[in-house]
Amino acid sequence: MKALLGLAVAVILALTAAGINAALPRNQTGPEPAEGKTTQVRVTAVVDGDTIRVETRGGRQLGRVRLLGIDAPEVAHPPEPAECYADQATDLLEELAPVGSTVELVTDTAQPNRDRYDRLVRYVDHDGLDVARELLAGGAARRYEADQALAREESYSATADDAQGTERGLWGTCREPGDRSWTSS
Repeated sequence: MKALLGLAVAVILALTAAGINAALPRNQTGPEPAEGKTTQVRVTAVVDGDTIRVETRGGRQLGRVRLLGIDAPEVAHPPEPAECYADQATDLLEELAPVGSTVELVTDTAQPNRDRYDRLVRYVDHDGLDVARELLAGGAARRYEADQALAREESYSATADDAQGTERGLWGTCREPGDRSWTSS
């Protein structure tokens, strides 16, 4: 009887696991993404439309932080000119996370701690607002397709789709012939 019960439990677990794996996106192989640790820091500089510099509240430099889940147009890197809407994206980030303000950095359990440029990769919240979501809503950035799903995936996708559908920001501005296309960085 115990052997039969053990077999039934094993079959149920296998079928449950198969059902869970079938329901996950192809790129989702680990646990469900979730928000993790939150740290309060001070913004010391806005680098471009998706990167800030921060320090601890005690003044220790933490370096650059890449906003998780978005990609903003690149600022000028001579001899390359700025991409279309780069200045507007940077300006909006400066409004949303002003230099000197305290922001919350939030980890995502399914995402790496740092990117290939050694920047911290975090959600950034300021005064109750998700800064990346606001950049998406304003059309100042597009979704960055990560290898793993994001904890804020649903919100970011819907917001980006809305901005693109209504041609806000870069979606309505960067369509002229000769505009330099922009890619993920």
